[in-house]
Amino acid sequence: MSQTWFHSARKAYFKIILSLLVLSLLVYAFFLIDGIFLHQKINSQSLVLSGQTKIEESYKALTGYNKLQAVKLLEDQQTEIPRSDHINAIIKMLEDIKNVQTSGTIILSDFKVDTDTLSLKGEVSALPILYASDPTKGVVSLLDRFSQLDFIKDIRIQTYDKVGDSGYFQFVLEANIINDGGTQ
Repeated sequence: MSQTWFHSARKAYFKIILSLLVLSLLVYAFFLIDGIFLHQKINSQSLVLSGQTKIEESYKALTGYNKLQAVKLLEDQQTEIPRSDHINAIIKMLEDIKNVQTSGTIILSDFKVDTDTLSLKGEVSALPILYASDPTKGVVSLLDRFSQLDFIKDIRIQTYDKVGDSGYFQFVLEANIINDGGTQ
């Protein structure tokens, strides 16, 4: 009885090893065939890609295509400045200045707006009108009024000169305009 059990155990081990060998051969054959199909698919996709690359190169050789790309690049870099909103805000502020009763006089002239800068020439009867604000009295200086505009930065009055014996001070206010239409 021990010999038959020995032969049957050997037979069982043989069958298990034979089944594992057959199974591993089948798995190897599957991956081999799958690799062949994958290689064929890669080759066909490479042919499609090379054809599309040739078409793209022929388009790039055309002068119209180059001009189109240059126009697209310029359009991407183009920024729009909401000029009408900015000008309306400045006009409203200047109208407010005319209607404010201050202890002095403001005379504004030579208002210039460029794409990057703004300049304003004027005369004041006293320097505090330019620089000093008093919230308790409702007095807002000219510099503070320009500072309230959200599209203006770096406001400066570089020089001011006394105009003869009149007591007036002539000044030039300059500021940079923030290009907020499109940030490039």
